[in-house]
Amino acid sequence: MPSSSPLGVDITLDSDVPRPKEVTEAALTSLATHVLRREGAAGEWHLGIRFVDDATMRQAHVDFMGIDEPTDIMTFPYEDEFGFGPEQGGDLLISAERAADNAAHAGWGQEQELFFLVCHGVLHLLGWNDATDEQRAAMLERQTALMREWASSQGQDAPADR
Repeated sequence: MPSSSPLGVDITLDSDVPRPKEVTEAALTSLATHVLRREGAAGEWHLGIRFVDDATMRQAHVDFMGIDEPTDIMTFPYEDEFGFGPEQGGDLLISAERAADNAAHAGWGQEQELFFLVCHGVLHLLGWNDATDEQRAAMLERQTALMREWASSQGQDAPADR
């Protein structure tokens, strides 16, 4: 249920690789704000979004999870390390190469896949989990619904089911 409390979203965007021209800071802020608002979030949110290649993603996957293969997204929630209250948000590390491959399999453009992955990462920051098949199905269903709403609000074609 959406919250009526104020919501602020600050995004820091970094790209080590080329990205589609549609994937702008403004578009990502709009998407993140939509997801957070629809999920009832409030307060100030800070998101760091970094697009990388498979080699960088593979190394991060090894360093943080002990898995020696690339993945499409890793989410790192912020923690309150100084005791001044919880900082809401986190960093999203996204492989643009995995996104291109995923997009080809899903039948849509790389920009749609990158938006889809950002939506996925924001849901993780909000506490959604996809560790089991049931959790993954529920998360993907919510993610798809949110993406359709956002795409429609932007005058874009709604993504197909995944």
